Amino acid sequence: MPACPSCGTENPAGFRFCGACGTALAGDATETRKTVTVLFCDMVGSTALGERTDPEVLRGLMRRYHATCREILERHGGTVEKFVGDAAMAVFGIPRVHEDDPLRAVRAAVELRDAVAADGIQTRIGVNTGEVVTGRGETLVTGDAVNVAARLEQAARAGEILVGAATAELCGDALRTDPAEPLALKGKREPVPAFRVRELLVGVPAFARSTTTPFVGRADELAALTTALDAARRGIPQLATIVGPPGIGKSRLVRELLASSDARVVVGRCLSYGTGVTYWPLAEIVRQIGDVRAALGDAPDADLVAARVDAAIGTAGAATADDIAWGFRRLFETLARERPLIIVLDDIHWAEPTLLDLIEYVATFARDAALTIVCTARAELFERRGAWATPRPNALVLTLEPLGGADTAHLVEGLGALRAEQRARIVEAAEGNPLFVEQLVAMQREHGDDALAIPPTLQALLAARIDGLAPPERAVLERGAIEGRLFHRGAVQQLLPEPERPGIGAHLLTLVRKALVRPDQASLPGDDGYRFGHALIRDAAYDAMPKRQRADLHERFADWLERRLGDAAPPEIVGYHLEQAHRYRGELGAADASLGARAAEQLRRAAVAARLRGDVPATIGFFTRAVEALPAAAAGRPALLLDQGEALQEHADYAAAREVLERALREARDSGDAHVEWRARLAVATVRAYLEPDAWTAEAVADGRAAIAYAEEHGDHVVAVHAWRFIANHAGYAGRLAEEAAALDQALRHARAHGDRLLEVEVMRWHVPGILFGETSVEDGLRRTDELRRLIGDVPSAKGFVDHMTAHLLARIGEHDEARRIVTEWREHLRELGQILLHAITSYCAWDVANHAGDWAAGEPPLREAYALLESRGEKGSLCTTAAHLAQALLRQGRYEEAERFARISGEIGSRDDVFNELLWRSVLAETLAARGAGGDEATALAREAVALADGSGFFEYRAETRVALAAALGGGPEAARALDEAHDIYARKGNRIMQDRVARLRARSLAP
Repeated sequence: MPACPSCGTENPAGFRFCGACGTALAGDATETRKTVTVLFCDMVGSTALGERTDPEVLRGLMRRYHATCREILERHGGTVEKFVGDAAMAVFGIPRVHEDDPLRAVRAAVELRDAVAADGIQTRIGVNTGEVVTGRGETLVTGDAVNVAARLEQAARAGEILVGAATAELCGDALRTDPAEPLALKGKREPVPAFRVRELLVGVPAFARSTTTPFVGRADELAALTTALDAARRGIPQLATIVGPPGIGKSRLVRELLASSDARVVVGRCLSYGTGVTYWPLAEIVRQIGDVRAALGDAPDADLVAARVDAAIGTAGAATADDIAWGFRRLFETLARERPLIIVLDDIHWAEPTLLDLIEYVATFARDAALTIVCTARAELFERRGAWATPRPNALVLTLEPLGGADTAHLVEGLGALRAEQRARIVEAAEGNPLFVEQLVAMQREHGDDALAIPPTLQALLAARIDGLAPPERAVLERGAIEGRLFHRGAVQQLLPEPERPGIGAHLLTLVRKALVRPDQASLPGDDGYRFGHALIRDAAYDAMPKRQRADLHERFADWLERRLGDAAPPEIVGYHLEQAHRYRGELGAADASLGARAAEQLRRAAVAARLRGDVPATIGFFTRAVEALPAAAAGRPALLLDQGEALQEHADYAAAREVLERALREARDSGDAHVEWRARLAVATVRAYLEPDAWTAEAVADGRAAIAYAEEHGDHVVAVHAWRFIANHAGYAGRLAEEAAALDQALRHARAHGDRLLEVEVMRWHVPGILFGETSVEDGLRRTDELRRLIGDVPSAKGFVDHMTAHLLARIGEHDEARRIVTEWREHLRELGQILLHAITSYCAWDVANHAGDWAAGEPPLREAYALLESRGEKGSLCTTAAHLAQALLRQGRYEEAERFARISGEIGSRDDVFNELLWRSVLAETLAARGAGGDEATALAREAVALADGSGFFEYRAETRVALAAALGGGPEAARALDEAHDIYARKGNRIMQDRVARLRARSLAP
């Protein structure tokens, strides 16, 4: 095992960093992941050329060919990896990535092809862009992008350049192509697209910014620039520098300034690479001016000025840098005295020092001229030329910040018609960067409703910024990316190699100055917090690290966080980092079972915490990830599957819940885990009852009794709780509420014996429905719910359940507004927490409160929503009752045909053993038929059956409701009057004032002459 050069700790083979101190180890310490562009070039017909050419001549020809290839490829920024005979391979993006690497490679390919053609040599060239791993050794880059580039070259014809799809896209407006035949490559399921280079446009950037982009959010900056122009018009030359990261709106601000000015404007752009680029921007300006000597007119020293300018652009003579600076100052002063002159110099962070000296000289020494020099730059300028930001009377530095949310939204709206959710998604992702907005809008239009994709142009832009950092700065940025968008100085310091830790403060300051990160509120006490300037910057820094390094750093961060916070370390954070380390090790063929077990335990703890706060989607997510972190034979896996399945059930994802629970049952049985096996059997039976209402059979109840017998024999209180709850559910399903209450009492006894407070609370809350549906009066019910609320304490899920049952009782005594508020807030909370099943089932609660308030229209939408959801999930156990309540809501609104349809649906899909649903749909259908005038024998028979079912059950209030339906079906007479009197008495005993008064009015109408 290699020993760490700093601390001497031995590390496993293949580790890039020391596990003890983080120092880079020997070997592949320079390995990184990058998106690069690979170029393969091969000479066509070299064999035939060798046959007909003298060896000495051929050797000279090949020497010139190799020299030409190398010179052109390197001049455009490529690194030539190798020459093999007459074939060459070059990589653009090594050692440093540039945002225009694909365009550089294609420019080099075109120039190379044309240059060697002068010697009668034909080539075929392939260019491809993609992710590779780079490092020291014989192979400069490794990855599929290399293989595809080689195949593109092989598929090209003589004199042809083929490029891959990513290269073509990243070259954008500068490259025109024709589709070529896709390449069928071994190991790839789909053919690889290829494009034939038709034309390369000189001077066109890879992607052009829209000239019609709305101008938003820069009013103050525009005003400051306008003030500078006014000062220049008074003969005081001005230098204005607009600073900001790529895409922040520097060029857009300049365009807006120029649009409102009548000054003469000349523009020069600094290049990021090439030979002889020092005065390139000035050469562009001279071309716009035209004949310099003529433009100078009768100015003193006109001939000398013109000579100095010609020397700079290489058209004649020679001159020193000082002489050239003097010549341009005199040229600009002369032009600006005739008419206000604005000189725009773009991207001066790429300018050579000589050009920066010239700009400062002109701005400092120009006199009595309406001259304004407007420069755009990134913050990197100040790293090279710190004095540029020094305050001066005629110098203005504007630093552009991201647009605010409202301005970003306005910009998105101005770029085209998108749906509200699409606009919101782009506003969030762009984070105030106008270029990001433009690119994301374009990508959204192209991909429609797909998830928002990050355009390759932005990925290239950010990767180039990060790759241009000094190694220590990049190391800090990468370690910050391990923690996430928000990171802490202390974490980064611990993840850095020991020798690099003392310099962390200076490196962070540099990253802040470069607008890559910014100070932020720390979430850890006693530490400094930082936030990446944009989420995409974090992603680009993270993606640049090889997977082995990510794995090591994620594990070390988790270890550091546990040491730092102890028991207070958030399990969801620790679990995430261990999970990532485990995943990357697995992808590299070095899976670590112990690391997976650690990740699973932390994620399990996070799931339990999410379940306690009622966050069902988070619960599902954490349990699912915990299961995935463990191998199939791991000891704790069946229990995790059980928890995952129960959470899926709560989310109303019944098919998935059933599959996971059956898997838990199989794995528990195979591993001999009787505790999980019995719990899984009960859970599978419960889910089956939702999907197949007739599944509540004697066999299912026998399973519950068998589980109780096992629990009593082995002292397994948890299985006993779930088994008694299972028995209670079946009893409640059959309408035997007293038996249900007795079973729940047994469950509560075992929960207390187990000493699990939360399990005890969970059982206690299920006593509440019996209070509502049984013979307990409303007054006593309110007292009992108050008592339960005190016993439950501050357990949000249980307290909310008891509160909403209180709302049902309040609705029965006329406190409609309070009842509606409680139920509405509780159901919205359920929706927010992802408790889809409970939210759907509690549509009854919304209907019950609305029904008692006489606001029947308000009770219909929740039932409609629940019906659609449950039907889509294949659930029938609650769907049948929802259909019956929906029929009731429609009946109350006089929509009898619809009401009859849903009542009959309820009868068709419900189980005959579901006493509540059986009495409900019969009652509603009987009353509906009577209201339509089609009552007769069917309505009366249905109503009598409903009364018998209610009287034989514990659903006390429904004894009254079924009698009201019977009275309606009978249409009058002594039996109908007697039924209404009995209903009135039942409601009175319950204390349901609202329904008692409603029945009294019905009775009065029936007695009216």
